[in-house]
Amino acid sequence: MEKIVVWYSIQNNGDGSCSLKWFLSENEAEKDQENMDEGWGEPCYDSVETFVGSNIHREAKCSKD
Repeated sequence: MEKIVVWYSIQNNGDGSCSLKWFLSENEAEKDQENMDEGWGEPCYDSVETFVGSNIHREAKCSKD
């Protein structure tokens, strides 16, 4: 299986909870953080290594659309 790095942005759900939104590039995750209505005090994005075709990779591909 081919490895790939995907980026995540931690989402403030506004109810005390949070979730991850996946991206294919650091730039996309950074822009997501900058454009949040209810963001954090500092940028909350980073990356993980996964495999092409994994659930995380598919979610990252969908967030680009």
